[in-house]
Amino acid sequence: MADKTGVRVDGRKTRGSRDESLVEHVRRLVLEDIIQARIKPGTMLQLTDLSNLYGVSRTPVREAMTLLERQGLVTAIAYKGYLVKGIEPGDVHDVYLLRKVIESAATEIAATKITDERLAELRDARPSEVATMNLDHDEYSHDFHGTIVAASGSKRLLAVFEDIYNDVRRIQYAGIGNPRPDLIYQEHLAIVEALTDRDGPRARRLMEQHIDAIRVRALESWLDER
Repeated sequence: MADKTGVRVDGRKTRGSRDESLVEHVRRLVLEDIIQARIKPGTMLQLTDLSNLYGVSRTPVREAMTLLERQGLVTAIAYKGYLVKGIEPGDVHDVYLLRKVIESAATEIAATKITDERLAELRDARPSEVATMNLDHDEYSHDFHGTIVAASGSKRLLAVFEDIYNDVRRIQYAGIGNPRPDLIYQEHLAIVEALTDRDGPRARRLMEQHIDAIRVRALESWLDER
């Protein structure tokens, strides 16, 4: 719940301090709770409980949960609530294999099409210095990869990328893998430099290596936690 200053009792800001719709605000709050493992995979979420937790009515909570279901993060269970999905090691392998196929192809195409303005944006973007996944880091990563795929000019590749990235979020939100912003930033810079040189094959190879490295780190983290 929030006090009159616009800050919830757990320290997070309420909608009154943010320029975003109430539904989007609630969606982000639920996501952050999943990311930070305050809500764990396998938890059954009730609208009433979430409404009380976030200090809003059931309607925006219901709409926010519908958005999360579309992202593949929860499953609506009739008369019970919303089940937070879990993840298995096999899912990690399959998701990153698909990522590598789609993103490496898009990256090679993008090398001949991406604008100098977009390259500057990619070069200037920096990941947040975090030890665990949060929304800022998730958005940084999504925007970096999404910008490159979009630069390929293929709407189909971009649509498939967005679908796959929903599964990437499931993996991240399950707490599998550490962000390692130091490594990710260096890997991203290498890709940007290849794109700047308009070297499609090199950009493709670096993207493949980058995604493979993320997959390995994710699986190592999974095994370490067991």
